[in-house]
Amino acid sequence: MDLKLREAQKLVLKIFSQEAEDFALAGGTALELYYLRHRFSSDLDFFSRKYPVSEIDTLVEAFEKHLDQKIHLESEFVSVNKACVRFYAIPVKGSDRPLKIDFVEDVVCTRPVIRKIDGVRVYSAEDLYLHKIAAISGTQVITDEVGRQVSEGRKEARDVFDVYMLSKKIQPLHIFLRSLSPRFQKGIVHWYRTFSRQELKLALMELDIYDTEFNARELVIYLENEVKQLAKEAIG
Repeated sequence: MDLKLREAQKLVLKIFSQEAEDFALAGGTALELYYLRHRFSSDLDFFSRKYPVSEIDTLVEAFEKHLDQKIHLESEFVSVNKACVRFYAIPVKGSDRPLKIDFVEDVVCTRPVIRKIDGVRVYSAEDLYLHKIAAISGTQVITDEVGRQVSEGRKEARDVFDVYMLSKKIQPLHIFLRSLSPRFQKGIVHWYRTFSRQELKLALMELDIYDTEFNARELVIYLENEVKQLAKEAIG
């Protein structure tokens, strides 16, 4: 764990708790700090359905005021068909990497449930679960090499590990997927059929996982069984 980065996160979250009205903490750090305590997550992801730009400006100004330093807008992505995102970075003394803060338009959860935990607006574990499923399965439909309509998600080990822990601690994956639309179910099945087991195992080694007895092979077997159970229920 990068302790300097964690200190910066906590300070920003304290400011956020006093200023935020619509945005709420999501992503891996929300899962780590408030639900799973499973791995170190270095970024802060703030999501909102409405994506009020005025609130982003207010929050950034508050961060700059209390931190007494300029916050850099690294990039901004605006699209009619995809989520709007702003990427910021805050230099952290004593750390070799900045604290990255993302403001994201939530295009996945139609009615997110927001909880207040230690004064911080945080997405519910179930909505964070949905975000992770969407990240793995994809939200955009593409046509594969044989003409099938499939979803293609990002291939990040952290998302897979988060889903694994959510499945074990919140609700088994095959049960959670029952409540989701078929496109997410098909997306997960497509991921299961196409992901590289070896590449995933190697990528998992790069994560700062707190459980010293974690076994990547057990993760792969566990998730394979969950997807097989989903497919079995769909057939039978």
